[in-house]
Amino acid sequence: MARKHANTEEETEINITPMLDIVFIMLIFFIVTTSFIKETGIDPKRPDAQTAEEQARGNILIAVSETGQIWMHKKRVDILDVRSMVESAKKETPESSAIIIADEESETGLLIDLMDQVRLGGVTNISVAAEEGS
Repeated sequence: MARKHANTEEETEINITPMLDIVFIMLIFFIVTTSFIKETGIDPKRPDAQTAEEQARGNILIAVSETGQIWMHKKRVDILDVRSMVESAKKETPESSAIIIADEESETGLLIDLMDQVRLGGVTNISVAAEEGS
């Protein structure tokens, strides 16, 4: 008995639904675990301190250069703009903390004024960065 073969081609489809599920899960994972730290834009020379301790990183970074320039979000800002920038950062993250990275040659008065502007912006957890001294 002879077998008859039908001349029909089987259509095969690749089911990409599981692959898309994995891609979306990975995307969500990377979005959730990404830290959104905004850099200051300069790297001042921090003073040495024997009692310096490493702390959790703050989400508001403010740098002061040796010439008294203030930098936030890779832009030079005026001291009067610091308060509004801190307020907007506090709206994004209510438990915000600030780290001021002041050059060791910068003026102390400017550092105090800067701390006042940060406090007026609503952030009370303020740290001043220093290098660990020996």
